[in-house]
Amino acid sequence: MNMSTVTELISNALDLPRTDRTYLAKKLLESLGEAEELSNEEQSTIVRRSRELKEGVVKGLSLDELKEIVRQKTA
Repeated sequence: MNMSTVTELISNALDLPRTDRTYLAKKLLESLGEAEELSNEEQSTIVRRSRELKEGVVKGLSLDELKEIVRQKTA
């Protein structure tokens, strides 16, 4: 699956009613399995990204900001 397909999928998911988005999010999280199943690389990335957020190296996005980025990329 290429990035434009993923972007379109996200855009479509964000247009779903809240109950459907909740169900989708639950199913996606369930598909990931337990945190212990993460590889060392995945765990390191999570730790690094969390540190970057706390230190202000990167800025998080609000849902509205993410929606705008998705809209711009799919337009």
